[in-house]
Amino acid sequence: IVNLTQSFGGNLGWAIVTLSLAIRVAILPLTIRVARRTNRNQKLLQQMKPEIELLKQRFEKNPQQLFTETKKLYRKHNFSPFDLPAILGSFIQLPIFSFIFGAIRASVSSGGRFIWVRNLASPDTALIFVILAITGASAYFLPSASETAKSTMVYIQVLITGFIIWKLAAGL
Repeated sequence: IVNLTQSFGGNLGWAIVTLSLAIRVAILPLTIRVARRTNRNQKLLQQMKPEIELLKQRFEKNPQQLFTETKKLYRKHNFSPFDLPAILGSFIQLPIFSFIFGAIRASVSSGGRFIWVRNLASPDTALIFVILAITGASAYFLPSASETAKSTMVYIQVLITGFIIWKLAAGL
C-alpha cells in the first residue's frame, strides 16, 4: 500500500480506494457466480412454496413425515437448502478481505487526508453518517416479503453497521 500511495502523490485515501476497487474487480466473477446460484435457489424455492405449504398442512401432526416428504420434494426439483458451492464461494472471499483489512489497517496508522476527512487514522463522524445512510438506503430498496420485515431489517442493519464502524479509523 505504501508503494501505491507514492504513485498517488502520497495520498493514502486514493491508494485505499484504488486497491479496494482492484480487489473487487478481481473477485467479481466469483461474486457474480455466487449471486446467480443464490438467485436460482431462491426462484426454485418460490416455485416449490405451494407444494411445501400443502405438505405442511398434510403432515401437520407428523414432523418426521413432513421432513421426509420435504426432502423428497427437494430431490424432485434438484434443490439443496445448503448450496455448498455458493457457501464456499462466499467463504473463499473472507481471507482475501481479511488480508486487505490488515494491510490497510497497518497503513492507516500513519494518518493522511482524503476528501473532507482530515485524519484517516481516527473516526470521522460525517463519514460514519454517510455510510449509515447508504446502508439504510440499500437495505430499504431490497425486495422483501413484507413492509414490516423490510423496516425491521433496515433498522437492524443500520444499527449493526453503526456499532461496527463507530470507533473504526476513517481509512478502514
